[in-house]
Amino acid sequence: MLLAWSAALAASSQSLQELDTAAAPPPPPPAPRPMTIGETLRAAFYGNPDLLNQNDALLSARIAERGVASLYLPQVTPFFDTLRVQGSGVRAQQYGATASQQFSFGPLIQGSAIVTHAPSDSTDPRYAAGYSLSLSQPLLGGADPAVTGEPLREARRDVDTQSRSLEILRRRTVILIYQLYLGLARQEEAARLASDRMERARRLAQFSEARFLAGSVSRLDVLRAEQQQASAEVDFNDARNLADDLRDQLRRAAGLAAEFDFTILPPVELPGPEPEIDAALSDVDLRRPEAVEAQEQVRDSRFAVRIARSLELPSLDGVLSYEAAGTGQSVGDALPVRQSAFLFGFRSRYGLNHSALYAQRREAEVTLATRERNYRLLEEDLARDVKRAYRRLDAERRNEAIASENLKTAELQARVAKLRFEKGLSDNFNVVDADNLWNSARLLELDSRINILLAQLDCLYASGAIDIVPFLQQQ
Repeated sequence: MLLAWSAALAASSQSLQELDTAAAPPPPPPAPRPMTIGETLRAAFYGNPDLLNQNDALLSARIAERGVASLYLPQVTPFFDTLRVQGSGVRAQQYGATASQQFSFGPLIQGSAIVTHAPSDSTDPRYAAGYSLSLSQPLLGGADPAVTGEPLREARRDVDTQSRSLEILRRRTVILIYQLYLGLARQEEAARLASDRMERARRLAQFSEARFLAGSVSRLDVLRAEQQQASAEVDFNDARNLADDLRDQLRRAAGLAAEFDFTILPPVELPGPEPEIDAALSDVDLRRPEAVEAQEQVRDSRFAVRIARSLELPSLDGVLSYEAAGTGQSVGDALPVRQSAFLFGFRSRYGLNHSALYAQRREAEVTLATRERNYRLLEEDLARDVKRAYRRLDAERRNEAIASENLKTAELQARVAKLRFEKGLSDNFNVVDADNLWNSARLLELDSRINILLAQLDCLYASGAIDIVPFLQQQ
């Protein structure tokens, strides 16, 4: 009996513990992590998928360059062949090595050392050694060093192109992060303003209802206040929705996890001022990677014209060679040179159909003219882009001054209208109208402050004066 009572008491205690555990509230979610603009930029430069892809493209270009450069190093190929002798089942053997060296400025050196092992029943010496070494140099067609060294030059150009593309993308990533970060800050502030407006509209609706019950205002005042409250709620929902969209876009641009929760600390200024417009216009084509790449493309076309003109000439190669041979009944007997000769001559080939080479040259000349014209246009476009950016910055600064004064006037107007309504000197139409103007003035002032930062950033980018290091060193 006592044992049964103890077991029941233990079971009851365990049930109470389980009930207490089940009734315990879940732990609160972790607080969002504050992310400054500097931390967001550093995260983007580490995890932005577009930057990662461009880094991979640059790495591939560097690997390809090393592969092409290896073709201009000495190439040595050992080999071993077994040859069947016609009419018999025995085989002859050949082994040795071939070597070549292609210089990037034109000459080609080729050499070989071959030992032939004849069958044992052959009447000839069992071993024969042959040596050859030749030097060839184009004298007319292809004599321009640019022809031979073009593959290596193109590989290096590809590395430079990918490096500039990476630099362009890094600069654009700074702009993208700032646009998303400040856009998120704008929407969060707009949501806060909408929340304040909702609270004012709620108090106005309550006060209007009380005045209506007292018989001092009409039903229209109550409906107007309720409509104002509904409008504020719509603005609040829209601002929160846009803020969530921008937060997702910022996560993607910064390479953050999709579930990463964070808050932002909006910056009040950029890490460096924009240059004066005269300095911004001076040598802008040397500071913008796009312009430097366009200059290099013009240089590529000039090389293409040089190569096409060189290949259009008749082919004529000068060849200097050394031939030697030795024979014997053993490898040691065959290796010493017993016969040798120096040879010098010319080698030429020229197709009767000249149209393909002519078309290649004309195409290269047309491409050169096109790229030179596009580069001149790009220079003018860059100057126009700089002027546009500085005009926008000047306009935004003027707008900010206007918005600040307008905000003071709108706030005063809203207070006066509210005071008149509370004293019964007017209906709430002026209160609603003044409150809407005040809300618009607050948004205008908010937009003008953010637009100034974006315009300054646009000036830095357009002038090519943007330095990424100070942006990444921000707290």
